[in-house]
Parts: sequence; structure tokens; C-alpha cells
Amino acid sequence: MKHIIQEVFSNILENPVFDLSFIEKYFSKDYIQLVDHTQLNYEEFILHIQKLKEKVAEQKITILNYAENGNIIFTHHIAKSVLKDGTVVKHKVLAEFTIQEGKIIGCDELTLLLEGNQTEKNLGSEM
Repeated sequence: MKHIIQEVFSNILENPVFDLSFIEKYFSKDYIQLVDHTQLNYEEFILHIQKLKEKVAEQKITILNYAENGNIIFTHHIAKSVLKDGTVVKHKVLAEFTIQEGKIIGCDELTLLLEGNQTEKNLGSEM
């Protein structure tokens, strides 16, 4: 299942272009994401990704560690973002993904701003 998460990171987050077909490919319409006390449903997640594409010029996700247990994959990763204004933001992310029938149905995520302006603390849930 790690390959699904790697593809999501590559095709959706690291890809500078918004492509709804990738979200439809990897995410269930019943998707729920919890990020630092903020809950996003499938439609809100799409808005979140669109907002990232407006704001972020380049993003690189580095998986430091992961674990799998049945239909759950847990990642400890670093998200390094270069915003369109040139600002660099780096977040440490702990995420637990739930996969059903080949699609991600849930993500419970904690983020910690490691580098950058405090105003970008909630980049992981911004819409």
C-alpha cells in the first residue's frame, strides 16, 4: 500500500498542476481528513488541493518512515513547500491513512511547522 501513498504524494501534492482525475483515482467520495483539529470532507479536500496549487510553486514530500497494518498505512514525512512568493515552509507530518477497495477513505494527520512563517502553520488544511 505504500505505493498508493507515494503515488498520491507525487501525482497530487508534488505535481504543480491541479488534476481532479488523480483525486478521483485515489480518494473515495466518502473521504474524511482530520488535520490538526480541522475536518475536511471530499469536496473540501478538493478545495484544499486547489488552494495549495494557487499558493505553492513547488512541493517535495520525503517519507522518513512508514508502517502498514491491514488496510492502514502510517507515514512520518516532511513536506517542504516553496510558496509562489519564494518563501520556504517545512512541515513534519504524521499521517494515518485508511484504504478501502483501493481508495483512501480517511486520513488522520498531525502537522508541525518546522520552518517558515507561523501564518503557514495550517497549510495542511487551508481552503
